[in-house]
Amino acid sequence: MLIVISKAAQTVMPWKNDGGITREIIRCPANSSLDNFEWRISVATVSTAGRFSIFPGIDRSLALTEGGELLISQDARHFTLTSEAPIFEFAGEEQVGSSLLAGPVTDFNVMTRRRLHTHTLHRFAFTGTLCVPHRGHTSAVYIVKGSPHIRQPKSGVVQLAPGDAVLLTAPDQELTLDATEAEIMVTNIFDVSN
Repeated sequence: MLIVISKAAQTVMPWKNDGGITREIIRCPANSSLDNFEWRISVATVSTAGRFSIFPGIDRSLALTEGGELLISQDARHFTLTSEAPIFEFAGEEQVGSSLLAGPVTDFNVMTRRRLHTHTLHRFAFTGTLCVPHRGHTSAVYIVKGSPHIRQPKSGVVQLAPGDAVLLTAPDQELTLDATEAEIMVTNIFDVSN
């Protein structure tokens, strides 16, 4: 079934290292902590340079959704994250630092516990109609820009806004979005055992 999580219903909380603020879209299981969750999807505001929180055993993907540029440093590797750049993937136990190059930014963050789950993260910009299929354990669609709507046979039209998310949890389910112009992030969570 489709589950809509409005921006207003998402939990605002400090980072694990208290270096910033995160808006948590979903954490699974819901009663888990930041030390024992299986997977988590969130949006963070980065307003000062600093190190990423450490999450041992977690695989992470990061994409910029607002703001200019974020310089990421990982050992000798440097990567500039922009809203057009490829998604940055890294292990949660690694020491990763960041520097702001043009003011505060907002990033979209997916985390999965390595021994239990894997994930994919993709960005799509579209006009008109886009069909998003359910893949894996759970699929999540996050609205970055625009105001797409969903047409559902029983509940009619559901209007979405930036910051809203939609979860797909049933097998063979798909989400059809209509928009004049929109940008979304699509996350797919897979069980390691499958």
